[in-house]
Amino acid sequence: MDAKATQPDQIPSLDRLIGRLHCLTLKELRDLWRDELGSEAPPIRSPDFIRRLLAWRLQERASGGLDRHVARQLSDLGRAYAKDARRTPSPKLKPGTVLGRRWKGIRHDVTVTREGYLYDGDNFAYLSEVARHITGTRWNGPRFFGLRRPTSDSMRGAPNGE
Repeated sequence: MDAKATQPDQIPSLDRLIGRLHCLTLKELRDLWRDELGSEAPPIRSPDFIRRLLAWRLQERASGGLDRHVARQLSDLGRAYAKDARRTPSPKLKPGTVLGRRWKGIRHDVTVTREGYLYDGDNFAYLSEVARHITGTRWNGPRFFGLRRPTSDSMRGAPNGE
């Protein structure tokens, strides 16, 4: 716990301080951040966002925050989730779903798997990789397979494959 950690009997003054935040200007919020937390406020121009961050940091300090072990575990979990989230298919598509598209007169079917996408016996991490494999050019995979509506600008000059 840092030296400024709030004791339980100081909670009413913390509540009053947080209650006052809505009356402070951006400069006053930055000054309060520096005085209370001992560092510069982040370079954010939104007073509302600085108020929210400051209130959160003050409450975190009052409660002692997370111990290092828990913070490390959460950080590791966040990194693992981010890594897996990049490799998984769209949450709207369940494994076993088959996506089809006719391109240059040939029907192309892609099966959604737990790991990504299966096309023509090969596994792909991203639907865009499948679309590129089929067309030989870069495509937004979900758009190529009709999962997203094309914008009017994105279709100008784009080959339709039919």
